[in-house]
Amino acid sequence: MTVKDNKTKSAKVILQPTQVVVEGGSLLAIMGRSGSGKTTLLNSLSGRTHANKLEGVVKFDGKLLNWKERKKLMSYVAQEDTLMGVFTVKETLWYAAAFHYGMKVPEGVVENALDVMGLSNVSDTVVGDIFRKGISGGQKRRLSIAVELISGPEVLFLDEPTSGLDSASALAVISHLRKLAVRMNCAIISTIHQPSSKVWGLFDQFMLMSAGRTLYFGPANQVIPYMSQQGYECPMYTNPADFLLDLVNTDFSDDQKLIVDKLAEAFKVPNASSNISVLVMDNVEDTTKEEETAKEDGAPEHQLLPATDGQTGMRMLMSHFLILSHRNLWNNVKNPGIYWVRFFMYVALSLVIGLMYLNLGDDYGPKAVNSRINVLFFVAAFLVFMSVAVLPFFIQERAVFLRERTNGAYGTFTYVISNFLCSLPGLFIISLFSTICVVLLSGLNGFGVYLLTLFVALVAAESFCALIASLVPHFIVGIALAAGVFGFFMLCEGFFIVKSEIPGWFIWGYYIAFHSYAFRTFMYNEFHTISNFTGGSFTSGDDVLAFYDMQDVVVYQDILTVLAFAVLFQILFALVLYFFHRGKV
Repeated sequence: MTVKDNKTKSAKVILQPTQVVVEGGSLLAIMGRSGSGKTTLLNSLSGRTHANKLEGVVKFDGKLLNWKERKKLMSYVAQEDTLMGVFTVKETLWYAAAFHYGMKVPEGVVENALDVMGLSNVSDTVVGDIFRKGISGGQKRRLSIAVELISGPEVLFLDEPTSGLDSASALAVISHLRKLAVRMNCAIISTIHQPSSKVWGLFDQFMLMSAGRTLYFGPANQVIPYMSQQGYECPMYTNPADFLLDLVNTDFSDDQKLIVDKLAEAFKVPNASSNISVLVMDNVEDTTKEEETAKEDGAPEHQLLPATDGQTGMRMLMSHFLILSHRNLWNNVKNPGIYWVRFFMYVALSLVIGLMYLNLGDDYGPKAVNSRINVLFFVAAFLVFMSVAVLPFFIQERAVFLRERTNGAYGTFTYVISNFLCSLPGLFIISLFSTICVVLLSGLNGFGVYLLTLFVALVAAESFCALIASLVPHFIVGIALAAGVFGFFMLCEGFFIVKSEIPGWFIWGYYIAFHSYAFRTFMYNEFHTISNFTGGSFTSGDDVLAFYDMQDVVVYQDILTVLAFAVLFQILFALVLYFFHRGKV
């Protein structure tokens, strides 16, 4: 595997040529120091590396696999757990099964997965997030594995499944994986950093790497004798994993680099490496013959999970849409950070506005004009600005989407449409109660138009935040970026400086800011029905609108324009997810 060196601009090989053959029903552990190429190899085998960086092939039962075929046969469990914390363990597995089998999940699928991974005793416990305590770290690891087992993969990849776990939890995870490999006749390939001696004893096959080179591949119980043949004896009562990592760690000693070079060259010698490969290939052929014999004898194939019902085409898309919508709606209800915190924040602030400008609608004096305009600007600018609070949750759920999409659960556009439609009820409730607090208490005009305008403005703001969340690596960057753009939109929306006085080189900001159209609609809705002001510079509402260059407003057109911005942001959001969040590195 090669990548482009940013300094020299030349191609750099980070994964040297190697060959790996893994049997069904076995557990392969890939070990090496940090930066040795373990995860790179795992990504390459699982199809999560761009093809232009790689040379080589991946075969299953002797057949070449493309990316779509790999997604059907393989599942990948990343190092970080990407689970939705509001759901219970059983609910999490049910949704994973529903994406594969449809809304009618076969009986026993979820219970079987719970039993296989030892999660039956916590099936009704929530996963947990920043708002609530949930299952332990080890249980989350096993749940992440169970989620990918639902589809019954032929090959399961895991990136350091014991990372961050204590020795007991790590042993429990690997023990369940070992039993799983045998029970499902599934090939499990896992990177691992520094296993305990008990964990070491569970490996069937073992691969040792350093600097992208293979130093050993073969039966795990043969690596110590092999190292002895090369002149490196493992001391008695020493954990083999500790011995091997110390042997190939080149970070602190030049002597270790010489050892790594020697082992890499030795493994290329036919009598060292090919014997191991031949042994493995023989085992694969024997296993294949046994399976063929069993089929001829009519023996049933052992499966952990029932076969899929074969959903295809529009039926599958509709099924995925309904399942995603069901999950999104419940997530919105159960996760207080998505809407409930914002609901109370919006209502509290709107209540303050309503009480501060209590009965403003009955006042037609010169000061009332300024007060009305200030209220409307605050609503159009700052209530919309507060939508940036949802950015952290968009980015958190982006990780869940990436895992599920990469493992073939559903498509990008199905996810985006479902997510968009399921956000509308929450935003409407926020808009409704905010409108009640502001319009009814202050006595502003046009309740219905005010409500609709605020609603579509919040929809557009939420869609814009979704787009930002798909572009940035961290929510802090996203909040800063969204705040900067919203600040510019506020400046251009026609309050601080009217449209006719905006310099020509900035007038484009007025037209691309959806705030402008929302503010125009708020202003027209409030002032066009007022025929008379007592005193001051303005004699009527039309005078106010003319001063702010808003006398030609067509309410339904501006509302539709804001809605069009929301749709545009959603389309851009979908395109960014589709082209740039493919799970490949």
